[in-house]
Amino acid sequence: MKTLFPLLVCVLYPFITYSQEDGKGTIDAQRPTLTESFSIVLPNMLQFESGLDYFNDSSDVTFNTFLRGSVTKRIELRASTDYKTLNTVGAKFVVMTPEKTALGIGTSFIYNRDLVNNSNDFKLAMSKSFEKFFVTYNIGYTENFYNIFLIGTSIGNQFNYFIEYYNDNFLNRIHTGVTWIPHRDIQLDINGGWMDSDTWYTGLGVSFRLR
Repeated sequence: MKTLFPLLVCVLYPFITYSQEDGKGTIDAQRPTLTESFSIVLPNMLQFESGLDYFNDSSDVTFNTFLRGSVTKRIELRASTDYKTLNTVGAKFVVMTPEKTALGIGTSFIYNRDLVNNSNDFKLAMSKSFEKFFVTYNIGYTENFYNIFLIGTSIGNQFNYFIEYYNDNFLNRIHTGVTWIPHRDIQLDINGGWMDSDTWYTGLGVSFRLR
């Protein structure tokens, strides 16, 4: 018991100190959505976003982790892995924050390098919040152009619901889910969707941030 208490203090200390600090806001994870909002992780923080996904066409369960960290207030570095290999690396650049535009739209440019398929993904992410809902739109290019549109709403103080539509030259995809933020630094999610109406999938995830 004497050794357990110091261990618990070490594990819980980051979360305890966050609750006593101002200006840290609430975790803004990119999972489980296909779209990306304009925002980045706050400087001096690391954010881990992990999930399990099941696809019915392959009866396969995949596990991956997305790691994010900012080097400035406008530049974020990121990487993802399925624990077999390093899948992608990239960066996100905040072009404009909502308070700097007349329409209240935040905008970011995102670059991801797929190390498995040796391909590049270029994306422009735009977000706007309204009184009762929020919208995000992404336009990108990776071998062909694609569009993703999301609309979401808050359910109380801790839950969010979203639905989004993905489209490119070869694929149509509908994706939906619910996120729960029990603590300002932790997010849990459940999500699922359909690809071209004949393939469905579902997933669970957890995201957290550390200083």
